[in-house]
Amino acid sequence: MATLHSESSEETPKERMNQPIEAEVLVRLNGDVSDTGIFGNRILEVTNQAVRVAESNGTVSLLIPISDIKSARNEPLVGGGRLEVTTKSGEILPIISYSLTVAAQFSEAARGIEQLAKGESLLINLKTERTRCVKCNRLLPEKDGICPACVNRGKTFLRIARFLLPYRKQVIALASLSLGTTIINLLPPFLQGAIIDKVLTTHKNINILAWYMLAWLGVIVIATFIQVASGRLISFLAGHVASDLRRDIYRAIEFLQLSYFDKKQVGAITSRVTQDTDRVWGFLVDGMPYVVSNALLLAGITIFLFLTNWRLALCVLAPMPVVVLISAIFWKPVSQMFFRVGQKWARFHMHLNESLSGIRVVKAFAKEDAEFAKFQRRNQELRDAGVRADTKWYTIFGYMTFFTAMGGLINWTVGGYMVYNNTLTLGNFIKVNSYLMLIYGPLQWFGQLNNWFSRAMAGAERIFEVIDSESEQYAKETAAFPIVGEVQFDNVRFGYDKSNPVLKGLSFTAKPGDMIGLVGKSGAGKSTTINLICRFYEPDAGRILIDGVASTQLSLQDMRHQIGVVLQEPFLFNGTIAENISYGKSDASFEEIVEAAKAANAHNFVLSKPDGYDTMVGERGSKLSGGERQRISIARAILHNPRILILDEATSSVDVETEKQIQEAIGRLIQGRTTFAIAHRLSTLRNATRLIVLDKGEIVETGTHAELMESKGVFYHLVETQTQANEIIGIA
Repeated sequence: MATLHSESSEETPKERMNQPIEAEVLVRLNGDVSDTGIFGNRILEVTNQAVRVAESNGTVSLLIPISDIKSARNEPLVGGGRLEVTTKSGEILPIISYSLTVAAQFSEAARGIEQLAKGESLLINLKTERTRCVKCNRLLPEKDGICPACVNRGKTFLRIARFLLPYRKQVIALASLSLGTTIINLLPPFLQGAIIDKVLTTHKNINILAWYMLAWLGVIVIATFIQVASGRLISFLAGHVASDLRRDIYRAIEFLQLSYFDKKQVGAITSRVTQDTDRVWGFLVDGMPYVVSNALLLAGITIFLFLTNWRLALCVLAPMPVVVLISAIFWKPVSQMFFRVGQKWARFHMHLNESLSGIRVVKAFAKEDAEFAKFQRRNQELRDAGVRADTKWYTIFGYMTFFTAMGGLINWTVGGYMVYNNTLTLGNFIKVNSYLMLIYGPLQWFGQLNNWFSRAMAGAERIFEVIDSESEQYAKETAAFPIVGEVQFDNVRFGYDKSNPVLKGLSFTAKPGDMIGLVGKSGAGKSTTINLICRFYEPDAGRILIDGVASTQLSLQDMRHQIGVVLQEPFLFNGTIAENISYGKSDASFEEIVEAAKAANAHNFVLSKPDGYDTMVGERGSKLSGGERQRISIARAILHNPRILILDEATSSVDVETEKQIQEAIGRLIQGRTTFAIAHRLSTLRNATRLIVLDKGEIVETGTHAELMESKGVFYHLVETQTQANEIIGIA
């Protein structure tokens, strides 16, 4: 082992190693490889003062002060890796070895050691994506997803049932009708037995038979009425509950943090709003009434059978426990299979949504066959998962059919013998046989209930996963106040992956009415700065202040109402031009819409359209040109009348004439507002109050356009490079 640096010549390395770390442990990881290279247990601990390694017996084998460390890195090894640090004297020290299982966490630890060595705040993410369930260790259908084997379906079902609370009257009415249905269904076999015993085999009185027939007719009429009324109530409840589920999941999606959408594809999210809610609806329409009515019917028939002849009842009901046992054994495996089908549907939706959204790119590169091949793979995965699940279900259903059929066989064998010996009347025999048809029918289709229930619970779990995801922090709002427009970044640090910051200690102040140009190469942090101003993300460290107040203390909704955004690729909704202009101010009058369009140099081209302001723009504004969409976007921002304005490459994709019109519109838009502008053409930032030049997340220059050109620094070289590129393009 290399000799460690020591501030005291009288202190030996071994003595220093065994000194305790007094400071709070910031990082603690278990290494799974011993110092001899075999599997073992060693512990890495990092504080803001030192890095140390403890052996499995508790002794400290290595201790290095943070002040001695220059950098840290991970050295790849066969089947794993090794954490190493470089001291300020240039010596490379191996710290701890590990397997690939924990490699991601030790990579984060190396970043953290470097951050502490540089005197920075510790910003690492030791939480890795889960690929296995923490309870059963099964592979998850998707990373950080739900384990279908471990989810408590009872709790999920109760949570769905809570959506019935607003419709208590309808639920009570449906329960009453279900009880009535049970009683009505029990009467026909009773009447059949009575007709045989009291009319056909004894009295043979036509008048008595007529009364029984009238009673039977009454039962049919009442049963029909109850069926119609129950169906109407079921349709009402199922429709409303499904609608409420769609409402809640869409509401949750709208308020989710943008980081959620960074991890999930749109198709996977939309499938939860559509297909998963439809599965819950299907269960409420078909499965739930089946459960309630047949549970009551099963109880009633069992009572009637034992009242009729308890010995025969025990015989004919003997297969029932076997049927229930089969259902119980195969319940969870089938549920998991149908959960996987749901996952395959989500992936199918993701590909379908992506390929249709990018259809122009597909055609531009003649990739129809390649996209079809991808689609076919997803389609076959969905097919195979569905076939496996349905095959399993029909196999189980076959076993259940056999044992339910045994009930009828037992009745004809035992009951027939009882009739032959005159220990059971023929009427009671027929009655028992009719009840068996009623009791084994529901049992035979109990697996179908499992099918419905499994699909519905899998869909519900995916719905609640979205609803339970962390939303934007609206709950932490305080009272709103009018924004003047001063924006201050105070040592702001942020990374989409916290251990890999995009912005590294950004500090600047924009006064009300200033136009700040953000300049830098791709990936320098310009768009990230804009995202933080809009509070799409929150800083990992430091503060953003609006008018001297931390942005997190402001009303998020009211704050965004006073921020306007004009993007490089403006998004228009599939509505009219007027509706898109007034999107930020839905109560705007037509005169206000027209004035905003005039200020954005959009009025003339709008009037040239056949339907003027009532012209439909198409999906994402596809019926308008790029310049027209951009001017509609500017008109929308003008009508919104924000105090803080964001211009993100607003003129990068238009021709010179259109750019001139857009620049005139922007000139009117920025008056009296604090503006942050990212421009593709650096020359368009000449009129900016100040330019902030970013490089690798840090401010490297700041000043006016003239000042930066005169200093001939980073900005000057960026302008020169762009000018040369434009000249080459012009020659070509």
